[in-house]
Amino acid sequence: MDVFFRSFRSSSAGNCLALWTKDSAVLIDCGVKTLRDCRALVRRQQDDHGPIHGVLVSHAHGDHLSRDGFRVLQEHGIPIRTHHRVVSQLRERLGDGARNGPAIQPFPGDSFAIGDFDITAVPLPHAPGFPNFGFVIGAGHGSRRRKVVVCTDFNDFADVVPHLSGADFVFVEANHDLDLLRQRFNPNSRYHLNNVQTATLLCQAARSGRFTPRSVVLGHLSEERNVERLAIGEVERVFAAHLMKVPFTLETAPKFESSRVIRVG
Repeated sequence: MDVFFRSFRSSSAGNCLALWTKDSAVLIDCGVKTLRDCRALVRRQQDDHGPIHGVLVSHAHGDHLSRDGFRVLQEHGIPIRTHHRVVSQLRERLGDGARNGPAIQPFPGDSFAIGDFDITAVPLPHAPGFPNFGFVIGAGHGSRRRKVVVCTDFNDFADVVPHLSGADFVFVEANHDLDLLRQRFNPNSRYHLNNVQTATLLCQAARSGRFTPRSVVLGHLSEERNVERLAIGEVERVFAAHLMKVPFTLETAPKFESSRVIRVG
């Protein structure tokens, strides 16, 4: 099965990813900050690739579901799904429109389906009091089955490594560079993976021998504390230190614009 990925936004200013097949499409988060931009990206996705069948929300921070994003999703009647521990936080922050009716609903279980996609929600440690979840997403059957892993906004990767086994595509946070953090300190950075941690996560997974994706995209780069060359360079450095070549295509998601379309598998 052909599965495609695009990042529309990826930074602490806003996050929205798209995953689709010829018959199904989901967004992962919708933290776009203006009605104009959110309407444009939803319209672009639907015009190019058909209806959006649901939005998976990782956690309740506004850069992952904004008020304007919520309003646009309501306008289009697109279902919003999140973990039951996140539902009440979103309803409280977004107000009456989210508290009344079916606009935001919990996942039917830790594993569930939307269209062609089989989705498992994976708990990720983030800021205190904010439950956060990554997603392991499968589509297709047999030799044509594809596995996608999306994990951002977390500060400990130990439990993520096993989920990367057999992945065809990975989108993972590389939030900040340690030197830039020292220059422009932000206490909230402690709740995110730095470049060294992300590089170590990918290297540990690759050393297991069961992690051979074609493509890895680094996302959620800080606007002030990271740049593409530092994030990619750290992954290359850690792999080289273990006498390994990076065995996959590696790139970063643009912070404020759309990425290229990536065919998974």
